Amino acid sequence: MKKLLPVLFVFAFTSVKAQTNVIGTTGNVGIGTLNPVSKLQVSDNGRNYYVNRPIVGQSEDSQGLNYILLHEIYTGTPMADMHVMGRVTGIRGGTVAYYRRWTVDINTATANNMNKGTLISYNEITRLVTLVYNGKTYLATEIANSYAMLGFSFTGYASGESLILVKDDNVTNVLPFVPTDAIAIQGNLSVGAATSAARLDVEGGPTWTTNAWKKSMKLYNGSAIEFAGATRSFGLGASGANLYFSNMHSDGSGAANYFMAADGNTGNMCIGSSSPSANYKLTVEGTIGARRVKVQQGAWADYVFHPEYELPSLQQVEHFVTTEKHLEGIPSEKEVLEKGLDLGDFDQQLLKKVEELTLYIIQLNKNVERLNKQVAAQQQTIATLQAK
Repeated sequence: MKKLLPVLFVFAFTSVKAQTNVIGTTGNVGIGTLNPVSKLQVSDNGRNYYVNRPIVGQSEDSQGLNYILLHEIYTGTPMADMHVMGRVTGIRGGTVAYYRRWTVDINTATANNMNKGTLISYNEITRLVTLVYNGKTYLATEIANSYAMLGFSFTGYASGESLILVKDDNVTNVLPFVPTDAIAIQGNLSVGAATSAARLDVEGGPTWTTNAWKKSMKLYNGSAIEFAGATRSFGLGASGANLYFSNMHSDGSGAANYFMAADGNTGNMCIGSSSPSANYKLTVEGTIGARRVKVQQGAWADYVFHPEYELPSLQQVEHFVTTEKHLEGIPSEKEVLEKGLDLGDFDQQLLKKVEELTLYIIQLNKNVERLNKQVAAQQQTIATLQAK
């Protein structure tokens, strides 16, 4: 009786709805289709779902980039729906080669006059690209130039798909695909850490960075951001927590120095150095270039124009300049070299001197006008005497 059960199952499966279901001679099972191309293919609701669908071939062994063609894309002519929604996997290495599981979650689509796509890769970095193959333009996922990869498989929904492995020698015009859709994560994201207290919790980072970069984010092409110190938070928090930036690449090129650092206790930051100053909120080791700089002031120098302001005499100004070798209220060269310059205070003092100069000019102009009147009167008197 037990031996009859598989036979009865096969008979029931192939006869109840023989027009849509099949167990093929290759071992592929089709539900809702008579031509399954994977070990299990389910066709329903106008959609095809594949389980462990093989992608034939293996990538080259360190001979260049390879690509898996997903589907054709819109390039000016309206197109029917084509999409790939699922997971592509592959395996690198083996007994005598570096071993790695390659996993890529893909959600791409082309319809009418629009191309959409997002990608999440695991184990090694990949990306979506567009390329031309046999005269047609495709959306594809890139396979890094490394040890040969084999055992490619796709599981998920697809329509109008290609799912073909091609080599860099067979394609042209490879360009990065720029996604416009978002990938959202609702809740806390933990990367290599046991806690879920932070929005983004990262442990472990690029081995080429200094300080081991144990809490870091590695960005494209090897750049990294480190959140160093006692905390595991994404940002600055407890004692000793610093934020560092570097553009040292994984191949050893680039600059290894820190570009920005922040002190977790004071919030003070520095650029071009790894040691924030305790005296300033922002310290810059180098030159700042800007189109505009706005400095908020608590007071201004317009009090010079108030009636109660005592304007120093020019004799007092002359005495101070002769004695001290700089204007009163303006820091000396020695002070600037030793302590730097407070731009806000310096601008206020400069304005004060400009306003004092304005008052001196007004006063001198009044003296000139008075003298001119006196000269004119004297000239009139002389002319009158001469006429007699």
